[in-house]
Amino acid sequence: MGFSALLHPQNKETGQKLGIATALMFTLPLVAFYISMKVFEHKPSPENWAGAVAIVVTNIIVGGYCYIAYIEDRDDLNDEDGPRKGASKQRVD
Repeated sequence: MGFSALLHPQNKETGQKLGIATALMFTLPLVAFYISMKVFEHKPSPENWAGAVAIVVTNIIVGGYCYIAYIEDRDDLNDEDGPRKGASKQRVD
């Protein structure tokens, strides 16, 4: 049931975003770590510097995924589904 729910037409876009974020979470921190190991090889404890870079890259990916999810929720707001009265009224009937 879990994986098949992502293949449903309504959830296809969400499943794609999750797949992309998962792939990025797997590859980019590792790539950043090994590139940083080469960049910081002349500093003392290059593993610490490379680990910090990998952590920063991971946090950027998580933040980007959260931002995309937040924007997706805001795009789904339809004024016709909203309230007809009150402070958040945007409709004009």
